[in-house]
Amino acid sequence: MHELAHGIEKSGLPFILVVNNRPLVEGALRSNILPLGFETRVDGRGFVWRGWAPQRKILGHISVGGFLTHCGWSSIIEALGFGRVLILFSGANSDQGLNARLMHEKQVGLEIPRNERDGSFTSDSVAELIRRAMVEKESELLRANAWAMREIFGNVELNSKCLDEFTRVLETWPAST
Repeated sequence: MHELAHGIEKSGLPFILVVNNRPLVEGALRSNILPLGFETRVDGRGFVWRGWAPQRKILGHISVGGFLTHCGWSSIIEALGFGRVLILFSGANSDQGLNARLMHEKQVGLEIPRNERDGSFTSDSVAELIRRAMVEKESELLRANAWAMREIFGNVELNSKCLDEFTRVLETWPAST
């Protein structure tokens, strides 16, 4: 978490960082979740939100350009529903790595590079990737693709129709014998 926070800080861009109020390791103090002095150093440019945050409301704000995500499918859908470019930092759970690679391949996000052997990453690589995704000219297509995804992921009527059709198929599917 410290390496990730240092990377966000080094990016030089404004941000909201949502952190869980619980310690990451049993017995650790909450204050240890972020690097010592982090909030002071980023004051005026970054904001640390502790505990549950209204993710959809934050993503829907016009000033939000991107979303550093753990790559859970619901979070990806919410971010693309608002056309936000994805900074992909997959967790170690279920489908998150596959989601990250798919979004990277579909050119709506960039995946933070990790060491193939141990999964480690550096704060410098986090900072570089955030800047590349958010402000560098080379990623204009990436940002445009994410913005275009609003038409699919942000279309509540279309999503409801697809879900209703899928439900009908399941309800009418012949029972196996």
